[in-house]
Amino acid sequence: MIIKTVKHVGGVKMKKNILYVHYGDNWIRGSETCLINLMDSLDNQRFVPVLWTNCIPLLRHVQMQGIKTEFSDFPLIAGWLAPRFDLLGWWSLVKQAITIIRAHKIDAIHVNSGAPCQWMCLAARLCRIPLVTQLHSDYQLRDRFTLGLHMSPHIICVSHAISQGIIEDGYPKSKLNVIHNGVRESHQQPVSIRENFGIPSQSVVLISVGSLIVRKGYDLIIQALQHLDTTADVHLVIVGDGEEHQNLKQLAESHGLADRVHFAGEQHNVSDWLEGGADAYVSGARDEAFGLTIAEAGLAQLPVIVPRVGGIPEFITHDVSGLLYAADNAILELGSAISQIVNDETLRQRLSQNLYHHASNHLTVAANTASIQSVYEKISVEPTSHTVPMANGFKPLIRWAFK
Repeated sequence: MIIKTVKHVGGVKMKKNILYVHYGDNWIRGSETCLINLMDSLDNQRFVPVLWTNCIPLLRHVQMQGIKTEFSDFPLIAGWLAPRFDLLGWWSLVKQAITIIRAHKIDAIHVNSGAPCQWMCLAARLCRIPLVTQLHSDYQLRDRFTLGLHMSPHIICVSHAISQGIIEDGYPKSKLNVIHNGVRESHQQPVSIRENFGIPSQSVVLISVGSLIVRKGYDLIIQALQHLDTTADVHLVIVGDGEEHQNLKQLAESHGLADRVHFAGEQHNVSDWLEGGADAYVSGARDEAFGLTIAEAGLAQLPVIVPRVGGIPEFITHDVSGLLYAADNAILELGSAISQIVNDETLRQRLSQNLYHHASNHLTVAANTASIQSVYEKISVEPTSHTVPMANGFKPLIRWAFK
């Protein structure tokens, strides 16, 4: 079965319709925000976005922008939800994909997470449509196999760090691009952090943004506040919510920090909080694919204290655009780095200026979108961009067998 969807008017190619396929939970966070920014900033003289997703908040947000949408549940084979081997559900998604490609006259497909590769790579192959997969996190070997990431003709990774596993499997480097995420500067009204939490004007305020989960390491930041070498009154404002909220609150209380650790909850105007009068941004992440809010902190002209993990060192240089600390001794090193920032205003200014210069030139939505659009143009002119040898799908298994 082969379906062609090439469109011409008077011999001239029309705008390219790009189908964005996003698998996610029912929230708008990192990868959803990146996708929203991308679709919003596309060159509308060249590209028209269409969204297919299982994420209702993302669907509603995009519909308000006037973008065409499709909604489906996305059952995964060998996923974590029952039924775990729904082959009929998988085949139904392949057929739905072909129907959507036909209905919207799709010219190229952008898979915005690894999961949809399970059915979109086959649908794209049958329709002879170029496809690119953007990976926002590090997929384990099991997932690289079950999701069929090696069947994607092209891959974009948001950092070199998360590209290593799939390259070591044998994915061709010529088909993989690393494109750092882009962020926007705030054009809204900054939130007054000190006023919101009654923090004295002379106090030093640290801010951190993210989901309250173990991987984000907020417990490390709270414990590090016990190891500061400073006489300053230091407060920590945490923006976000999640399953660790109560545990973190109890941890702060047990360390006598209940009056200096403030929980702002989930906020959708993150950039307004980052520009709300904090003195520095701090991360305790145990792992980080890229570090979107760190880049946002850079645009907010905040100095950053961040771990040397994942993709963070790819855009933060120690003692130049931020302070990096070793994750294997996080509490003590984080405490020492915070003390440096708190005690040295000149250091804060230097780091914040350097990071702002880098972020405003290289980590913007415009720069990110231009790079991704270049990938669209490249895959659209490659005659075999939709064909991948079926044997490629077994590369993770081969690597596992010879480990």
